[in-house]
Amino acid sequence: MKSKYGFLIICMFILLLSSLAMAKGEANRIELKELIQNQGTISFVLNIDKTFQNGLESELYTQDLMKLPGVGSCVLQIDQSGIFIAFQWDSTTTHLGFYLFLRELPGPEKYHILFTWDAENGLSDGYFNGIPFRLENPDYYQPWEVTGSASEIEIEPGNFKISDLVVNGQYIETNEVKGMVPEDLCGQHSTLLGMDNLPESINIEKRKGRLLYESKLNNKESLKDWILEGPAIIDFADSAMIMRSEIPNPPDGSTGHFNYWCPIEFSDKIIVEWDFKPLTDRGVCHLFFAARGKNGLDIFDSSLPERDGHFQAYINGEIDNYYIIYFSNFRIMRTSNMARTWLCKSSPQTLLSLGQLSVIPGEKRFHKMQMIKDGNHIQLLADGKVYLDFTDPGNDRWGTVLTGGKISFRQMAVTMAMYRNFRVWELN
Repeated sequence: MKSKYGFLIICMFILLLSSLAMAKGEANRIELKELIQNQGTISFVLNIDKTFQNGLESELYTQDLMKLPGVGSCVLQIDQSGIFIAFQWDSTTTHLGFYLFLRELPGPEKYHILFTWDAENGLSDGYFNGIPFRLENPDYYQPWEVTGSASEIEIEPGNFKISDLVVNGQYIETNEVKGMVPEDLCGQHSTLLGMDNLPESINIEKRKGRLLYESKLNNKESLKDWILEGPAIIDFADSAMIMRSEIPNPPDGSTGHFNYWCPIEFSDKIIVEWDFKPLTDRGVCHLFFAARGKNGLDIFDSSLPERDGHFQAYINGEIDNYYIIYFSNFRIMRTSNMARTWLCKSSPQTLLSLGQLSVIPGEKRFHKMQMIKDGNHIQLLADGKVYLDFTDPGNDRWGTVLTGGKISFRQMAVTMAMYRNFRVWELN
């Protein structure tokens, strides 16, 4: 392990060479003073000259920012769904890399990105302007092996320029990260990560109207006329519904998921309530709502393609909807900032808002969930606290506000969870 003085000299050397290369506007290979493999850190400043954002008018753009040949590469991608800044391994055993998922990057601006890992101890962390964007519970750390090694780094040309580059073969602890972030960037743009100070909940006490639908979800009769899409097993225990997949460990990752639809068409201003208890630590749970077929069709119209639980049919298919992820603990989410509460609109899928983590994996207790849709204003609450708040502007970026429609619960194949006391109220 090199001394900190040696480390700083290497950083300054890399910074000087990378700046010269980028000034010429061409790719450049920089020889590293140490092999990068099972431990390492890459940090840099991303310079953008204008605002980039997701939405219906966004075009696919991909740029390799830099490569560690034999180890991995840092990639930036923009499409309709969102903006990804990722470090992806060339070849590893089990680890997927790092993924920062945003709906926009305001500009002109600079952003500091840092990826650091210690594979032997199962540690991998990402930082956005010094703010950790991974929130993984240490209980889920798993060692892996970086099967290649890098002796050089390639800096790629493109529309997004990088500066202040640091590459070394050490894992950086959280308390050391701020010292590597330029002072004027440290802590900036935290709202892009969904770290807003959220408002109070919509006042529904005087606006709660008729009970539009109620099901205790405690037996087969309580689910009369509900429509299942996908290979789910529905059981009951302790006056609650238990949902799990017939294919709990799908080999391809795309099968085994399912949606369970309430048969009722709801109005535009509603309060949705249900009790939720995860029985497994892994997986993802969604609430789909305002779901309708294209051109206002009922989602079960015979002219629409059949759906069997495969995700793309619900987010990039022939139905429009909002969906909220309120429980997430899947590998790609644990290696990203996706392990939060987030709201999307389909189809096509676009990220509308990132919120705070509402149901923490490992908390095997019932949570009182509420989704309030006050026209274009959407909130998600867990146990009385607001975890997501978004007002859909209904503009060209994200399309028109979705109204009415049907509601479903969705689970990933690896998840088992309990539900009870489903109610939908009119919001006057």
